Amino acid sequence: MYKSFFNILSCVVNDTPIGAECIAPMSEADWQELYLLAKQQGVTAVVFEKIKPLPKEVAPPRGLAMKWLSHSMAIEKQTRTIYQRCADFAQLMHGHGLHTLVLKGVAVSRYYPNPWHREYGDLDCYLYRSDSGKITWNGCYEEGNCIAEQAGYEVERGHYKHSHICYEGLEVENHQFSLPIKDGKKTKALERHLRRIVERQGGGCAIGDSMLCAPSADFNALFLTAHAMSHFLYESIKMRHVMDWALFLKREQDKVDWNVFWHWCDKMHYTRFVLCVNYICVHRLGLRIHAFAVEEDDTVKRLATRMLQDIFEGDSLYTKGYKGLRFRMALAASYFKSMWKFHRIYQQSALWLLIKRAVGMAVSDVKLE
Repeated sequence: MYKSFFNILSCVVNDTPIGAECIAPMSEADWQELYLLAKQQGVTAVVFEKIKPLPKEVAPPRGLAMKWLSHSMAIEKQTRTIYQRCADFAQLMHGHGLHTLVLKGVAVSRYYPNPWHREYGDLDCYLYRSDSGKITWNGCYEEGNCIAEQAGYEVERGHYKHSHICYEGLEVENHQFSLPIKDGKKTKALERHLRRIVERQGGGCAIGDSMLCAPSADFNALFLTAHAMSHFLYESIKMRHVMDWALFLKREQDKVDWNVFWHWCDKMHYTRFVLCVNYICVHRLGLRIHAFAVEEDDTVKRLATRMLQDIFEGDSLYTKGYKGLRFRMALAASYFKSMWKFHRIYQQSALWLLIKRAVGMAVSDVKLE
């Protein structure tokens, strides 16, 4: 069943039809398990898109197929609705001279064969002004909050990194910073570097005919890595994160300055994480990486195997919605539960990072300078 799951995702990555030979003989229980696995990993509609044309002899049972089809159609309908609300929000900001740079969801979905099948539930954005290609960040975050409030939408400013704007049922994370800069000087330096990328490129590129802007390949390479690494350390990642990276590489690997990318990976301790994800992309998803060498020593192979186990079996206390003391206790529990990730992949002390993050959260200074 797992082999079939990876074969299907490989067909998605390589945009090829799935043949009957890619599906191992599966019972009704196997198909049910595959459906639940795809659902758990955030690729329900992505997988069904490939198995839908299978001949009857190897296709899932009709009842399950209809259930899967219904679920996939609901995902597509929801994604189209969310996208339109994202576009409307960007139009509201644009009416006041602000550009909306999209982080994650909408921007990454462009890399999928069917962008409406990549699940996302909110809008993560970074607001900026552009005057003849000159990018300005100062004041744009709070100005966006005020624009939303003046238009009658609720704004919650409870977190230093971003606010939450409730826009027509859409949760908008309006980012003051794309990264948690309280983590230390290196994270601040990377945040400044990401801003410089946007500034050098004169902003983002338009997504379709909307006012939403997608980041460049150089920005996405580092941001997607930082975002997935954070999820991996403090929660867990799913195959959706791996698929995002695989499809991004397939489309953009020739557009990234890999020397700069690996410099920042070494500096931020992302290198081993990226090597493991690359290993999964190449050996499980059939991705062809040609823009840079893929390191495949025994350590990377072992850690990639353990990462896959965590992807399928991992869980976290960090995302349980706790607040106050319970949140801090859950965060500490997640640290100790994920100790191997810090030592073997991040190659840093989990205890030291826990202390460092606790101290950072108590600091009120959130300036980049």
